[in-house]
Amino acid sequence: MMCEPGPLLATFTTPENIGMTAGSVLWIFPLLASVALIYKATKVRVIFLRRFFRDVAILFCTLSVVMVLVAVTLHIIVWILTG
Repeated sequence: MMCEPGPLLATFTTPENIGMTAGSVLWIFPLLASVALIYKATKVRVIFLRRFFRDVAILFCTLSVVMVLVAVTLHIIVWILTG
């Protein structure tokens, strides 16, 4: 039995609906984790597991802090502009 690629490829053409709630912002963290993992995997020549996962964790935390600061800054700007 062979798997049809059509339904799988269709998932990449339609956006995932995550809603507009405050909790939906938490969907950014799996994305940041995958970005950190892939970025570090492409930048090292030899992967030593302990060091690799430590570097991924540090990059994930750095990206998370930056994204939270950007979100708070944008929220404050919108709050000031809309009064």
